Order: sequence, then structure tokens, then C-alpha cells
Amino acid sequence: MLEAKFIASGSSFEEALKFSCELTAKLYLGEEEFKKSETIDIYCDNLKQAEKLDELLWEIPKEVLLPHQLAHKQGSEEPIRIGYPGTKFLTKSTSLINISPDMPNLLDDYETYYQLVIIDGAELRKKAAETWSECIKIGLTPEFLDQT
Repeated sequence: MLEAKFIASGSSFEEALKFSCELTAKLYLGEEEFKKSETIDIYCDNLKQAEKLDELLWEIPKEVLLPHQLAHKQGSEEPIRIGYPGTKFLTKSTSLINISPDMPNLLDDYETYYQLVIIDGAELRKKAAETWSECIKIGLTPEFLDQT
């Protein structure tokens, strides 16, 4: 059954992008309390964010090389794929990290869905609460993970 986990990830999209790099490494390596993920899809809010995340994943974390690629690139065979609205992840994946505050359309292909929550005290935090409610409506039992 699909697990939904919400994680506070900073107060801006920039902080959330950096946080997602660290989270991706933990999932890929199976560190801390995270179950190892063989394949990870990361869903950004737009193409600009996806390209920024692609750059950041080469730098963060410094001690780990994470094999990744933008999902729209032809022949994307890397275990970590970065997408945005309009791209499709072509094969099943173990985990989905959602940086966008909106609930993804397709969750059936994942074991674990990680929703990053941007605590901006305004619109993004409100959208995360709406996404939490949507999870409950479709029968999921979301859990909040405190990574502080």
C-alpha cells in the first residue's frame, strides 16, 4: 500500500530544492529511518526548478554522487529522474518526492510518496494542508516526519 509522508523542508522553494537533494541521498542509500529506494522520481513545480535541482544534485550532498537526469531527456536510464508539469516518468519507481505544493496526478506506480512542505506561513503552507486533505480523501493515511 502507498505510504504518504509529509516533511517540512524550509521556508522557500530554494530551501526545499536543497532539502530534496539531502532526502534523495538518504532514500537512495537507505540511511536513517528511510527505506532504500532503488529508483526515485522527483517532481518539481516547473522546468526552471527542475533544471536548478539537476545542478544542485551534482553538488549536494558533497560526499555522494547521485546518478540523475531530467526525465524529458531521451534515453533517461538513471535511477533518479527529475520531472515537472508536462513530463511523464515512463517506468515505475520506488519513491516520489514532490516539491510542488500540489498533489501529483498519478501515485499508483510508487511505494512511498514524500510531499515536501514549504513552511512559508502563507500560500505554500496552505496548499500543503490541502494536499494532506486530498490524501485522506483518496484513502491514504499521511504521516508527518519531523526532520529538525
